[in-house]
Amino acid sequence: MRLFTIFRALLVRMLFAAHGLIAIWRMFMVIGETWCWYLTAALGLLLVETMVTLCVKKGKEWKWFCPSVFLYLGSVVPAIWFLELHEMETRINLRNNVNVTVNNSNQTAEDLRVQIEGVGNNWVINIPLELTSDLWLRVIEQFLLLMLIIGRWMLPKGSLTHDQLSQLLLVYVGTAADIVEFYEAFSEEKVTYNRFLCYIILGIWTTSLLQFSLVLTATRARQDQSGVPRPIPLEIQDNVSTCCNPEIYGIVISIMLQDLPFLVVRLLLIFRYKVVSYTNFFFTSKNTLVIILLMYRLIVIETSAAKASGKSRQ
Repeated sequence: MRLFTIFRALLVRMLFAAHGLIAIWRMFMVIGETWCWYLTAALGLLLVETMVTLCVKKGKEWKWFCPSVFLYLGSVVPAIWFLELHEMETRINLRNNVNVTVNNSNQTAEDLRVQIEGVGNNWVINIPLELTSDLWLRVIEQFLLLMLIIGRWMLPKGSLTHDQLSQLLLVYVGTAADIVEFYEAFSEEKVTYNRFLCYIILGIWTTSLLQFSLVLTATRARQDQSGVPRPIPLEIQDNVSTCCNPEIYGIVISIMLQDLPFLVVRLLLIFRYKVVSYTNFFFTSKNTLVIILLMYRLIVIETSAAKASGKSRQ
């Protein structure tokens, strides 16, 4: 069982490193500067974290924070930033410099090919797959979210129960869907050529990804397998009801890192930049409704805790 745990921990980190290398390689191919490879420093730290996890933790994951996910984000997210900003500058140059010949990387498809050199012979294997520069970027972004979900699923669950892990994965899927929807703001024409909006969207997108490095449901108390509720000391109830309730932490972090920033940006697009579209209105309404429901949930939790505390005192 321990060997299987170590195998899963090692496999996930190898997948993280592989995707990180692909993202950094793609950035190097687009920008063409050797400093692009400096981002592999995050992968070096991931190697150190892997050794610590395997040798010290025996393959078991950390309870509150997932450093492997954080380091994985540290390698891929900066590469996506540079690629996205490069695409933005290319679009702006194409629009502003009509008389200047600029290589439109978005319109040029790149063949995936492998060249094999032998003794006196050269073979070129063409893979029937063409990716534009923009599609390359989208594939890397989508695989980032997919790897975060699959990686959390494959990682050893540590102190998490199977029920908690399933809840966490469902939360990850919903969060990833919201992030993908938010990133679609780049398809709006007024966003495409606006440097300020591109920086804002990329910044909030990056902040929202930090949720994946937190294991909030790990703090949930395990229920008694017998089904009989056990008495909880009064002082523990007071602490849980006020500041130590993991569900409250999860709701607050979700609002602060995702729903509220997403709503602010969409309202900014509508009222400041006049980006009026059906999808923008729909997701603005959705974010507003989600925040209202989360606030309602906070009120319910605090009210229930206060009632339970009052009854226990009596």
